[in-house]
Amino acid sequence: MSSEPEKHVSQSSARTAAHISASVHQRVDFELRRLEGGKWRLRVISQQGLYWMKSMNVGSGEDELHLNLIAANDFLRSVRRHGLKTEYIGPLGRCLL
Repeated sequence: MSSEPEKHVSQSSARTAAHISASVHQRVDFELRRLEGGKWRLRVISQQGLYWMKSMNVGSGEDELHLNLIAANDFLRSVRRHGLKTEYIGPLGRCLL
């Protein structure tokens, strides 16, 4: 049986986790997700990410690309070099790259 202080701590922890998740998502420029068949889907999340893609002539003004593993790795290396963030969504959860 939970006491009131334990319930408060649990609710507070849930709110803190939600806040952290929301703040991480606000800092993300791209989202990368593995699809079936070895393909990867890259979505632009931020305006900064969209501007970067246009300046580097990546894609054709689209906010979503389908890539193979090699292209996804090359993309990640390039955006990290320029200080942009990507959220990877995989079978074990989410990770900020």
